[in-house]
Amino acid sequence: MPLGLALYRFLTQLARPFLGLVLHERVRRGKENPATLPDRYARCLPRRPDAGPFIWLHAASVGESMVQIAVAKELCREHPDVSCLFSCQTETAARLIRVALETDPAFSKHWVRQVMAPLDTPGIARRFVRHWRPDLAIFAEGDVWPNLLRALRSVPCSTALINGRMTEKSLLGWGRWPTTALDLFSGFDLILASDVRTSAGLTHLSRRPVASVGNLKTALPPPMAEPKAVAGLRSDIGDRSVLLAASTHPGEEAIVIDALMQIPGRPFLILAPRHPERGDSLAGLLDCSGLKIARRTRGDPITPQTDVLLADTLGEMGLWYRLADTVYLGGGHAPGVGGHNPLEALRLGKPILTGPGVFNFADMMADLEKRGGVTFVSDSMELMRNYPASPPSSSLVKHLSQAGFGPMGKTLDALRPLIQRAKGTL
Repeated sequence: MPLGLALYRFLTQLARPFLGLVLHERVRRGKENPATLPDRYARCLPRRPDAGPFIWLHAASVGESMVQIAVAKELCREHPDVSCLFSCQTETAARLIRVALETDPAFSKHWVRQVMAPLDTPGIARRFVRHWRPDLAIFAEGDVWPNLLRALRSVPCSTALINGRMTEKSLLGWGRWPTTALDLFSGFDLILASDVRTSAGLTHLSRRPVASVGNLKTALPPPMAEPKAVAGLRSDIGDRSVLLAASTHPGEEAIVIDALMQIPGRPFLILAPRHPERGDSLAGLLDCSGLKIARRTRGDPITPQTDVLLADTLGEMGLWYRLADTVYLGGGHAPGVGGHNPLEALRLGKPILTGPGVFNFADMMADLEKRGGVTFVSDSMELMRNYPASPPSSSLVKHLSQAGFGPMGKTLDALRPLIQRAKGTL
């Protein structure tokens, strides 16, 4: 066993008695659901189905979970006998997955479940893997856990890393432990990168060719919304222009509010934070600004005097995008976040303003900036000066509506042999 991996296993085992304190602090801060704490210890898990290939799809947060949902839908359409287990790290992502599993027809005839990801200690990882015994484990982007990957080697399970995406900093970090990185990444049966930088980095770390098939997030369709709901809210807002602050993080709401107060005619603001559980703190911030708010979770009516709709709910982004004239996309001003996926809004013809810190989508954002789909703003003054933003061209919207076919098709082609192996036909 490589020294780095042995050290990681020792430290995670050493930390095991203190992890309960960490989780209960997360519960106190609203970042963890106390009802799902047993999941973190791989205890009280549902029974595993006996028939058909069993696929485990793991993701970190919302964006990665949306990718895994899209991939699982295609796999379920192709293979009527598969079962799918989803795991994730955040409560927001968990709610998103549960909504998809309950409402999407693609999953209606399949065994599908969502659990919170297990803590990556050697004992918990072994317990999780021995209970579920997946035939295929699919990890998304860069959320790989050494103890879980080692545990998977104890069962007959294929492993895949799809939509691999790592920052330069992450690749350099792995590069400091080359033997450990080689042990982990060479153990995957399949690795697909979302961009050229990650492809080159993972090729170096795993010492095998890693193809760049494109970003699977380009394959995600715009979120849906009921036309009657859009029309009703549009009527309530009236003829005011609408600024949507989407997927915002702490500190970004202050930038938006400051800009809002300075924009002539003051547009109507829809504030949809990345984590809806922050609704109480954001309501306090808005009250301190003297703005009149309607809170979605309370069902507050929108009147001509309402300045802000606090959209502290989950699963309604399609509604907010369709109401927006300009979208301020969060994540670009929040330290360490690295931006969020701009394609959902652009596919609906909505222009995007965002902060400069979009390292997670650097190639995509640079291309979209050249094409006139994204404008970078450094602060509230630039946000104010660029409102309203010019909508993307019809040619760009058309291009984006077709762009996702390649990455999804190539990913499914690469996964098919692993599915056939799980069925015992290879």
